[in-house]
Amino acid sequence: MESTRERSRRPEEGPSPARAGVTRERPSGAGPSEPVDLVVEYLGLADALAHRFRCPGHDPEDLCQVARLALVKAAKRYREELGHGFVPYAVASIEGEIKHYLRDQSWMVRPPRPVLDLRLQVRSVVPQLQQRLGREPTAGELAEELRVPAERILEAEVADSTMVTPTIELMDRDEGTEGQPVSIPACEDPGFAQVDAAQAVAAALADASPADLELVRLRFGMELTQSEIARRLGTNQMHVSRCLNRLFKRLRPRVALDLPD
Repeated sequence: MESTRERSRRPEEGPSPARAGVTRERPSGAGPSEPVDLVVEYLGLADALAHRFRCPGHDPEDLCQVARLALVKAAKRYREELGHGFVPYAVASIEGEIKHYLRDQSWMVRPPRPVLDLRLQVRSVVPQLQQRLGREPTAGELAEELRVPAERILEAEVADSTMVTPTIELMDRDEGTEGQPVSIPACEDPGFAQVDAAQAVAAALADASPADLELVRLRFGMELTQSEIARRLGTNQMHVSRCLNRLFKRLRPRVALDLPD
């Protein structure tokens, strides 16, 4: 029969890290982890990150779903033999998916559907090219990989800068106000350091000519194709294409896009 002293040495049982939202790395000597085990163990981490990125206008349940799906993907891709901890890798993967989700839902001027579709294609091939090249691919290399004109890659990348940065509700941790939501602009949050503010686009177009502004309005505001723009302006599609290409290249240094010369 177990003695009172032996029972007193037994640590108290508590909620699992996944249930409590607290995570810990597996011991270095532990055996390989199955993806399902990692998902179960770190489910609380995904939910905690989703809670951190709460945004007005976005269903918290949707954010949790995005975070959990990202956790599943991270668990499947994780290679324990590389010696890197799972938690840092999972956090980066989950935060990245949440940011992409928020960006996709936060357009200042929604680009035409073909531009959005190409943007998704670009995002899908970037990791492959990064691994193959050992660096960030240029717009020209993306165009070659996707077999599309370089100017279409420019459109897709410029479209990334027409995002409205949403407001995020973070839980205030200051003494005396713990648990109170505090709204701050996402651009001030470290997790959104890479999100282009809409003000950058406005500043880039501040000295644009009326003709350039009209091109932007027709292409991204009215979602017209280059041929439709040409007919409306009484010119040809080739001229419109050259004008848009010139405009995108001029915007490059102002919105920090990696476009070819």
